[in-house]
Amino acid sequence: MQLRDTLPYDVRQVVAALPTDGEIRHKIRRFTLNPRVEGRARSVRAFAEDVGLSVYEVNLHWGVNGRLVSDPFSDTGYAIEINKALSVEAKRFAVLHEMGHFFRHTEDRDELSDDLYFDLSDSAFYVDEIKEREANEFAEALLFGGGQLAAAVGLVGANVDRLAKYFGVTKKVVQIALSNLTK
Repeated sequence: MQLRDTLPYDVRQVVAALPTDGEIRHKIRRFTLNPRVEGRARSVRAFAEDVGLSVYEVNLHWGVNGRLVSDPFSDTGYAIEINKALSVEAKRFAVLHEMGHFFRHTEDRDELSDDLYFDLSDSAFYVDEIKEREANEFAEALLFGGGQLAAAVGLVGANVDRLAKYFGVTKKVVQIALSNLTK
């Protein structure tokens, strides 16, 4: 399999789209440059909370993986709600996806809407397909950007099961990232 060095979108693009706050940028770089800690995938919940987003596991409708909601008690004024019925691996990607909405789309917030963004990736309905794609790209860049996916393939091979375990995400997420890396 011939791999490119980086994904079509990369961590540099993600960081460039962030607020100019150096502390936030540093936390994101630290997360992306060190995807594993003590032999395990780094905690995305701790990462989200580190940048000021509370994370809650709640009962959501079938097909709704997560959503970004107003939360006056979190440091940023927003919280991520994740469907507690998801696997741990799916929850990890959903948290990063909702972080993508927070960093890229909160300026478009409708003040009359409580639930800002829904991750309906297994459904035919999207709030905004472009924003959903951008949130997915943000999550993929954090997980796999900066050459992380190519490096992991060098370590464990192109085996989707092993890569999914290495990054702590679902096989579907890895398959999509691999297809983006081989285009």
